[in-house]
Amino acid sequence: MIKTIKSSLAYLALLGFLVSCGSDTLDPAPTSGTISGSVLLFDEGSTRQEDAGMKVTVENTSPAISALTDAAGKFQLPNVSFGNHVLVYEKTGYGTFKKKVTDHKAASTPITDTPSLGKGSTTTVTAVELGVTGGNLVTAVTTSPAGNSSNRRYIRYFFSDTPDVSNTNYKGFSPTYIVQDAPYSKTFTPAELTSFGVSATGTLHVRVYGDSFFTNDYVDPVSNKRVFPNLNATTVASKSVTL
Repeated sequence: MIKTIKSSLAYLALLGFLVSCGSDTLDPAPTSGTISGSVLLFDEGSTRQEDAGMKVTVENTSPAISALTDAAGKFQLPNVSFGNHVLVYEKTGYGTFKKKVTDHKAASTPITDTPSLGKGSTTTVTAVELGVTGGNLVTAVTTSPAGNSSNRRYIRYFFSDTPDVSNTNYKGFSPTYIVQDAPYSKTFTPAELTSFGVSATGTLHVRVYGDSFFTNDYVDPVSNKRVFPNLNATTVASKSVTL
């Protein structure tokens, strides 16, 4: 009986020792990890540029967590707290790009979709003419420099039912169009206008901006509206037409 009690006490002492040792060596659960990714950089057209030197920052971190892309366009952001974040991409000559990273909860979170980012547009829109033919909106846009087959330029249209239409105040917008003639002519059908989210009847106000092939556009995480960082702000006033 005494021997049994001694054996039990010895077992409990050993168990207590092992438990105490285990509690001392347990690491706390991690609360941060590394976000990694890469970029592909271009001029305002489709010519590749050096990928190094783009600054990528985790928005609203203090002190700021940021990194520069290397020669291969890669970056790593260490010690980023778990959760949802917005990354800000910046480099001189390029429109600022933002990207949401959701559900960062691992020691390493790679961004698998690599953004292709372009330089800001140097295309100035100098004249816009509007007309209506057969119910279609007919446009003619003059740019500086003028576009041609060896010097492509790029433009984007913004539409609204108010005359203060702009790249930040719009009801709809077009894709980017390649300009290779002067002036550039583009006809929009009622179905196209409707697909942009604007009415194909009544008075339509239009404004046109120079853009880049890779536009760096993104949806603002706060306003939930699309932003176009590479537009050339120098353009003519809006034009209107009755459809």
